[in-house]
Amino acid sequence: MSAPAPTSHSSSRDPRRTSTVPKRTSLLPRPSSIAIDPTALIAQHAQLTGTHPITIGPRAVLHPHSKIDSTGCVVMVGEGVVVFERARVGVADVEAQPALVRRSSGMSAGGRDSRARGDGVVLGRNVVVETGAVVQGAEVGEGSVVEVGAVVGRGAVVGKYCTISAASVVPPYTNLPDYTVVFSGSQKRIDKTLQQRPDILEAKMAVHKKQLDMFRQLVANNITKWTG
Repeated sequence: MSAPAPTSHSSSRDPRRTSTVPKRTSLLPRPSSIAIDPTALIAQHAQLTGTHPITIGPRAVLHPHSKIDSTGCVVMVGEGVVVFERARVGVADVEAQPALVRRSSGMSAGGRDSRARGDGVVLGRNVVVETGAVVQGAEVGEGSVVEVGAVVGRGAVVGKYCTISAASVVPPYTNLPDYTVVFSGSQKRIDKTLQQRPDILEAKMAVHKKQLDMFRQLVANNITKWTG
């Protein structure tokens, strides 16, 4: 006795084989407006999310898995800014802030600081935000560097040509003068070499410019995802 023939199923009933299955879309909120200079470089997997406007300036570079978050405020990324992998720029909900920042500001995990509502985050010209760093400050001045894993707390103002050393913290609503170096967690000093030697500062900025050119050769630009 022969075995019964297997029942055939129409491919139209199999959702894995039909073209009518809707394409999965991102669950991240899209900012109310995104203004991106055509010379900016936005790598694949970089994220621009939130509800407030985001502006990306000329020759700015957003590396893969970097995140610009305008959930809590407007975010402006200036000319020549570089945001590296897994770095986050912008103000999100308090629950999303690192615990260290919450402790520094005296906020509980479920609380909210009313002073931060409507604040903006501005990265000045040629600012560098390195891997894993978090910037929620109101402003980071021209040429400043936020090193690996460092945190700039909400509402803080960082002057020009400052260095926030790796894993250091700038507490919320702190004002740092130009050429400040934050090191060993939260200690501070003034970089008098950069302050008093314009030739060294010029050489530093020349290296930054070369890096911008190098990124354009090595990193594929996915800007059309956001401007198309």
